[in-house]
Amino acid sequence: MEMMDYIKEQPAVLQHILDDRKNVSERFSDIFISEKPDRIYLIASGTSRNATKAAAAFMEKFLRVDTIPVSSTGAVSFNGKKPLLIYISQGGNSTNTIEAIERNKGLLSIAMTGNPKGVVNTLCSNYIEIPCGEETAGPKTKGYTSTILQLYIFAIETSLKCNYIDSVSYSNIIKDIECSIANINKNIELSMNWMKTNEEMLKSMKAVYIAGKGISYPIADESALKIMETLLIPAFGFEFEEYLHGPSCSIDSNVAGFYFLPDDEKDKERVEKLAAYHREQNKAAFTIGGDQAKDSRDLALQLSRNIFMRPFEYIIPIQIISASIPALIDVEGVGMKRFKALDDILKTKAKRD
Repeated sequence: MEMMDYIKEQPAVLQHILDDRKNVSERFSDIFISEKPDRIYLIASGTSRNATKAAAAFMEKFLRVDTIPVSSTGAVSFNGKKPLLIYISQGGNSTNTIEAIERNKGLLSIAMTGNPKGVVNTLCSNYIEIPCGEETAGPKTKGYTSTILQLYIFAIETSLKCNYIDSVSYSNIIKDIECSIANINKNIELSMNWMKTNEEMLKSMKAVYIAGKGISYPIADESALKIMETLLIPAFGFEFEEYLHGPSCSIDSNVAGFYFLPDDEKDKERVEKLAAYHREQNKAAFTIGGDQAKDSRDLALQLSRNIFMRPFEYIIPIQIISASIPALIDVEGVGMKRFKALDDILKTKAKRD
């Protein structure tokens, strides 16, 4: 299977997780309610880490516990009297995540992977599967959205059991998730058409800046990773306000841009102004989001009313670009070959006996 196949699998995979949410969340809820952690640390690398950054605010809101995403190499000390460490690795074999678990033996932990045979699974006292299936194409797509949704499900199901939210609020969130999942196929179609319209500019990109505000910031990080893994060009994700404090000065004719539009009208206007400025330096500056396109470089998507659903919506066009453009610039599959070559040298993935 190729990357596009996994992109198109996302609606079915996410719907399955949502439909099976009681079973998916049961083990986490039991641990949370019985152990009463006062901090949650989400520990991961790569796409899994970007998923934790996208999910952390949602979890913190509904579980009422500080929820902190941490890189596997940065997982060296933890605050709180009773922290819960959740180690996330879709493939289950990331060596830096394994090293983090070994460093922190004795602390309450959960391994969360998409591979029932992963090494990580055997090292924690608790294991919860990410039920998204294998993804052999290299750059992860359905693994990203599945991890976010599963963490969301942990939070809302546990919040309901703890009486932090009532049944009406719970039902509304479920409806928002259902809406976002239902929109994916249409957003794939919209993204494909938008990509084809802008194909020549996308093919000519030499470097990319991606900016998002609020919930869109971690999506920018995952977007940058996808572009680097597939198009093999430098890409950088920025929080929009921080982007204005220096990095935006380096926009020039060699730098393309993607701007995720916020829901707030005032913020949206500011992002659009920066995108317009970028287009004066390089025509390959695109906006994603909003309810209408003012320019062929603008992509309007079908969006849920809930901003926490943006990771399932805004990532789609970047996934489409990452799956489609490499073949047009003769680098299809090159990133995966380079990753495997580096893995042979640096051993980023462990092998289970």
